[in-house]
Amino acid sequence: MTLEEYAKIRERELTSGRSPAAIVIASLVMLVGIYALFEAVLKAIGQKPLLAMPEIWWRWIATLPGIVDPVVVALAGLASVFLGVLFLAHAFRRGRLAKHSMRCEDAVLIMDDQVLAATLARRARLEAAVGPGQVLVVVKGEQIDVQVRPTSGTPLGPSAIVAGLEDELRINAVEPTPHISVRIAESGVIGQ
Repeated sequence: MTLEEYAKIRERELTSGRSPAAIVIASLVMLVGIYALFEAVLKAIGQKPLLAMPEIWWRWIATLPGIVDPVVVALAGLASVFLGVLFLAHAFRRGRLAKHSMRCEDAVLIMDDQVLAATLARRARLEAAVGPGQVLVVVKGEQIDVQVRPTSGTPLGPSAIVAGLEDELRINAVEPTPHISVRIAESGVIGQ
């Protein structure tokens, strides 16, 4: 596998497509087009329009700036421009799936963030010498938040926990290495 193929597969597995947004926009445009076609067919066969004849719609749109306050028209224009820019940015930006890659020479290894969080929670429990319910790990993008509730009367320092978690990330060859923040609760748990 070449480096280019590796990067392409890794990118495909770590990012999500934008099909749902494209489907919604295409459906809306399609519904408006079908309605306009339906009204045109009704006019062509001499039937009454469903809502209004196409000429009435166009006349209403053309006279809209004269009947409505210009501030409202400007706000509607700004809102439509904002939605357009939002959808355009959404289309060009790739979404990120809740996964991380692991360094490997022969294959592309992908680990779900939930699996990574479970692995790091186990290691944090070992480093802090606490029970299973005393550590919470949340992996969000390139940030790992660790919350530890120590056993009452046992002082804990975050440096040993951070060192253990960094070692676990190094052992698992997680790329890129996320930033770790550890918070130790003020109140402890009794009898763990």
